[in-house]
Amino acid sequence: MDQRLAYLLNQSNDIFCVTDDTGDIKSTNASWRYFTGYSETECLAKNLVDLAHPDDRNRFAELFSSIIRLKNMADFAVRIKTNSDSFLTINWTFSFDNDEQLLYACGVYTAENLNIRNTQNISDKVQHVLASLTEGFFMLDGNWRINAFNPAFQKMMRKPASELYGADFRLLESIAVEEEILPAFESVFRNQTARSLQYYDKNCKGWLRLNIYAYKDELIVFVRDISYIKIEQLILELEKKVLVLSFIPEYTLARMAHELLLGIERIFPEMYCSILELDSEQEKVYHLAAPRLPDEYCKAINGAAIGAEAGSCGTAAYHREQVVVSDIANSRLWDNYKNLILPYGFKACWSTPVVSARSAKVLATFAIYYDSIREPGKDELRMIERTVNLIRTLIENKRNEEHLLDQTRRLQDIAAISSHHIRRPVATIMGLVNLFDKKNASNPLNKDIIEHLETTALELDDVIHVIVEKTINIDH
Repeated sequence: MDQRLAYLLNQSNDIFCVTDDTGDIKSTNASWRYFTGYSETECLAKNLVDLAHPDDRNRFAELFSSIIRLKNMADFAVRIKTNSDSFLTINWTFSFDNDEQLLYACGVYTAENLNIRNTQNISDKVQHVLASLTEGFFMLDGNWRINAFNPAFQKMMRKPASELYGADFRLLESIAVEEEILPAFESVFRNQTARSLQYYDKNCKGWLRLNIYAYKDELIVFVRDISYIKIEQLILELEKKVLVLSFIPEYTLARMAHELLLGIERIFPEMYCSILELDSEQEKVYHLAAPRLPDEYCKAINGAAIGAEAGSCGTAAYHREQVVVSDIANSRLWDNYKNLILPYGFKACWSTPVVSARSAKVLATFAIYYDSIREPGKDELRMIERTVNLIRTLIENKRNEEHLLDQTRRLQDIAAISSHHIRRPVATIMGLVNLFDKKNASNPLNKDIIEHLETTALELDDVIHVIVEKTINIDH
């Protein structure tokens, strides 16, 4: 399968797998493994037909005998056995590749049932609505025990139903119960009111919004992942802040870059960011900003040459394209740099070149380090693109500003030279001309005057050369 297509399918929320024409599984995406609970190795040892519910197996087997002829099939519902011996009802779409003799199966999880101990608490209709919600829902009793939850909450917690029923909410490992959350729950329960709060959950690695309601001596809680909206909002605020700082003369490029990366690291706490600036010869990279990277590491790579296999940043600058290294320890690009970064616990590094909007030059590289092996998700890729555009703007604006200041200094120097250095030899020449004895050309004084004129003319010529030299680079 094309590597780019495989990457996109792995990011999809839909369940996806590839089998041969007998149903033996050849590959799966992250959603398949998430919903079924099987590891990648376990998946490769299984047959898709064998995983079907016994009541569905015969008609599922018939599919494989007819798909070669039909090539495509949609809306084929089959229950698939999970690693916990439960069954998921999945609505499948199939496509058969005749050349590769492979079956591509894409499915959507459709069976959503509310897990609830006391069904009398909530009517059947309401249960159906709660079960179908895309946001998580759960109920707590007065002892913090979970007594009801929907499939969306179970997916968020990544736990089987048996481990969630009766679990103490305060002790859940899948969700980070921050200090402000429990008092909010207690306040709602005590005052029989409602409350909403947002926070960054370090375990879910995203922004969550909790809506909490009191209901029949219990608490009803709705949980929604608002990472996309929250991140967009925070990045927009950060961009505005940095652009405002760019108009303050005291803020150098390095200082603005530092503030930008600090802001990104607050939005994405797992990230360690860095900006390396390229020299004018496009040969080496130099440290510009890296708020949380070790100083010794920054010093070690300062002035490093770019190249085809020069870590993530040097390689990104050399090839002028994004370089994603998800596992530094096993990447040949890092062979000459592993000993510099691995001792600090970093395991992944993604780097993106910042290319000038006005030329083909690479201005800098924007890198993100992680202390875990990982590839970028949709939120990170979106942030990287926006940050690279902002860095480009900051660098080019600052360079334009410096260029204008340099031009102004050159013009001021020229004005000073014109005012003082030219006026003196010109005045001397004019004075000597007035002393010249035009009526008696043989006057011995004329010879001295001509020698002085020649000396002063040479002096004036030197001044003109200085002016020309200072003028050459203006408007270039």
